[in-house]
Amino acid sequence: MNHNRMGRVDSEIQTALANAITYELNSKELEGVMISVISCHTTPDLKYCKVLISIYPDKDKEKKFFAVKNAIPFLRKEIAHKVNLRIVPELQFELDDSAEYGANIDRIIANLHKQDSKK
Repeated sequence: MNHNRMGRVDSEIQTALANAITYELNSKELEGVMISVISCHTTPDLKYCKVLISIYPDKDKEKKFFAVKNAIPFLRKEIAHKVNLRIVPELQFELDDSAEYGANIDRIIANLHKQDSKK
């Protein structure tokens, strides 16, 4: 498969997942939670798709992540209905911690500025 096709497949899967998680996934653990699908990377053989998600607010993030992982069969079914693929890939979710990392860097820089202003 060429690179353009894989990009389109990843984009379609990302859109289908985002819509399914936002509008169709009914879980008490996920009420009042915003889940963003940051990226999808599907293997060329379409067997696996690594999905990077962020969860906000951060409180009980692991519990919410577990709820998303429990919904994988439902989400795969939604992909099968919305994306025209012969094979629906196995979904492998990972948490995106880049926002937390960035906030931590901002705190460190702010603390350094405070120390410099005291001198």
